[in-house]
Amino acid sequence: MNTKNIARNIIAGLLLSSAVGAAMAEAPYPPETTIVSTKSRAQVLAELQQARANGEVLVTDRYPADKPFVSTKTRADVIAELKQARANGELMATDQYPVDKPFVSTKTRADVNAELQQARTQGNAISNSNAL
Repeated sequence: MNTKNIARNIIAGLLLSSAVGAAMAEAPYPPETTIVSTKSRAQVLAELQQARANGEVLVTDRYPADKPFVSTKTRADVIAELKQARANGELMATDQYPVDKPFVSTKTRADVNAELQQARTQGNAISNSNAL
């Protein structure tokens, strides 16, 4: 191959690649639209100052910005709730999750025996030996 053929092939390749690139170019998505503001600059600045005063605008590098937590309970209230939860058995120290709450029966032993006798007379009682 001589240098003229090499030069023609290189130029043809460049033209072809630029034509393909132009043909594959896409329109921006979503289509660009002009934004028309309904507020003046002064109104926007006033809203910004109000939001800063209310603590709604935080300067942070995290998104979404974490708002600082403000408790509505006193320390004594929280401790009292903790003691009540422990007394009710709602809070248990265990490595099992979810925590199995201890079973507390609402029936007496006599009530359970009476229900068992009634089920036996009606034929609804199933013992372990009769199970499937």
